[in-house]
Amino acid sequence: RLPAPLKRLFIMGNSGLTSLECLSGEHPPSLESLWLERCSTLASLPNEPQVYRSLWSLEITGCPAIKKLPRCLQQQLGSIKRKWLDARYEVTEFKPLKPKTWKEIPRLVRERRQACRS
Repeated sequence: RLPAPLKRLFIMGNSGLTSLECLSGEHPPSLESLWLERCSTLASLPNEPQVYRSLWSLEITGCPAIKKLPRCLQQQLGSIKRKWLDARYEVTEFKPLKPKTWKEIPRLVRERRQACRS
Protein backbone atom coordinates (compact mmCIF):
# COMPACT_ATOMS: atom_id res chain seq x y z
CA ARG A 1 0.00 0.00 0.00
CA LEU A 2 1.42 3.39 -1.01
CA PRO A 3 0.88 6.72 0.77
CA ALA A 4 -1.87 8.90 -0.77
CA PRO A 5 0.20 12.08 -1.32
CA LEU A 6 2.83 10.20 -3.32
CA LYS A 7 4.68 12.62 -5.63
CA ARG A 8 7.71 10.60 -6.77
CA LEU A 9 8.13 6.90 -7.33
CA PHE A 10 11.53 5.47 -8.30
CA ILE A 11 11.86 1.71 -8.72
CA MET A 12 15.23 0.45 -9.89
CA GLY A 13 16.55 -3.06 -10.34
CA ASN A 14 13.48 -4.74 -8.89
CA SER A 15 12.82 -8.36 -9.68
CA GLY A 16 9.61 -9.83 -8.44
CA LEU A 17 7.32 -6.81 -8.78
CA THR A 18 4.79 -7.58 -11.52
CA SER A 19 2.28 -4.74 -11.35
CA LEU A 20 1.83 -1.13 -10.29
CA GLU A 21 -1.94 -1.42 -10.01
CA CYS A 22 -1.54 -0.21 -6.41
CA LEU A 23 -1.21 3.31 -7.86
CA SER A 24 -4.86 3.26 -8.85
CA GLY A 25 -7.18 3.25 -5.91
CA GLU A 26 -9.62 5.23 -3.91
CA HIS A 27 -7.18 8.13 -3.44
CA PRO A 28 -5.76 9.09 -6.84
CA PRO A 29 -2.10 9.94 -6.35
CA SER A 30 -0.64 13.28 -7.35
CA LEU A 31 2.28 11.46 -8.95
CA GLU A 32 4.70 13.89 -10.62
CA SER A 33 7.66 11.58 -11.34
CA LEU A 34 7.62 7.90 -12.25
CA TRP A 35 10.96 6.21 -12.93
CA LEU A 36 11.15 2.52 -13.68
CA GLU A 37 14.60 1.13 -14.47
CA ARG A 38 15.68 -2.49 -14.91
CA CYS A 39 12.43 -3.91 -13.51
CA SER A 40 12.65 -7.26 -15.25
CA THR A 41 9.31 -8.72 -14.08
CA LEU A 42 7.16 -5.57 -14.07
CA ALA A 43 4.51 -6.23 -16.71
CA SER A 44 1.54 -4.04 -15.84
CA LEU A 45 0.92 -0.33 -15.35
CA PRO A 46 -2.45 1.15 -14.39
CA ASN A 47 -4.75 2.10 -17.25
CA GLU A 48 -6.50 4.92 -15.40
CA PRO A 49 -6.00 8.54 -16.53
CA GLN A 50 -6.05 10.01 -13.02
CA VAL A 51 -2.85 8.11 -12.18
CA TYR A 52 -0.88 10.09 -14.80
CA ARG A 53 -2.73 13.42 -14.67
CA SER A 54 0.01 15.26 -12.67
CA LEU A 55 2.93 13.43 -14.28
CA TRP A 56 5.67 15.67 -15.70
CA SER A 57 8.63 13.25 -15.54
CA LEU A 58 8.61 9.66 -16.83
CA GLU A 59 11.37 7.13 -17.34
CA ILE A 60 10.82 3.53 -18.38
CA THR A 61 14.01 1.72 -19.37
CA GLY A 62 15.06 -1.90 -19.19
CA CYS A 63 11.59 -3.24 -18.36
CA PRO A 64 11.16 -6.03 -20.92
CA ALA A 65 7.95 -7.47 -19.44
CA ILE A 66 6.07 -4.22 -20.20
CA LYS A 67 5.00 -5.02 -23.73
CA LYS A 68 2.88 -1.94 -24.30
CA LEU A 69 2.13 1.28 -22.45
CA PRO A 70 -1.47 1.65 -21.26
CA ARG A 71 -3.63 3.66 -23.66
CA CYS A 72 -4.25 6.47 -21.17
CA LEU A 73 -0.49 6.86 -20.62
CA GLN A 74 0.13 6.87 -24.40
CA GLN A 75 -2.36 9.73 -24.67
CA GLN A 76 -0.52 11.68 -21.94
CA LEU A 77 2.97 11.34 -23.48
CA GLY A 78 2.73 14.61 -25.38
CA SER A 79 2.11 16.61 -22.19
CA ILE A 80 4.90 15.00 -20.13
CA LYS A 81 7.81 17.46 -20.11
CA ARG A 82 10.68 15.09 -19.25
CA LYS A 83 10.59 11.56 -20.56
CA TRP A 84 13.12 8.90 -21.28
CA LEU A 85 11.62 5.77 -22.79
CA ASP A 86 12.97 2.70 -24.46
CA ALA A 87 12.43 3.07 -28.21
CA ARG A 88 9.75 0.38 -28.36
CA TYR A 89 7.44 2.49 -26.18
CA GLU A 90 8.05 5.60 -28.26
CA VAL A 91 6.80 3.90 -31.42
CA THR A 92 3.26 4.65 -30.22
CA GLU A 93 4.02 8.39 -30.47
CA PHE A 94 4.51 8.28 -34.25
CA LYS A 95 0.90 7.83 -35.26
CA PRO A 96 0.61 11.27 -36.87
CA LEU A 97 3.94 10.76 -38.67
CA LYS A 98 3.08 7.28 -39.99
CA PRO A 99 6.53 5.87 -40.76
CA LYS A 100 6.47 3.95 -44.01
CA THR A 101 8.96 1.33 -42.85
CA TRP A 102 10.38 0.10 -39.56
CA LYS A 103 13.76 1.43 -40.71
CA GLU A 104 12.48 5.00 -40.24
CA ILE A 105 11.62 4.52 -36.58
CA PRO A 106 15.17 4.88 -35.10
CA ARG A 107 15.57 8.20 -36.91
CA LEU A 108 12.17 9.41 -35.72
CA VAL A 109 13.02 8.37 -32.15
CA ARG A 110 16.29 10.35 -32.30
CA GLU A 111 14.52 13.41 -33.69
CA ARG A 112 11.78 13.21 -31.06
CA ARG A 113 14.33 12.86 -28.23
CA GLN A 114 16.34 15.82 -29.51
CA ALA A 115 13.18 17.92 -29.71
CA CYS A 116 12.24 16.96 -26.14
CA ARG A 117 15.69 17.89 -24.81
CA SER A 118 15.77 21.31 -26.44
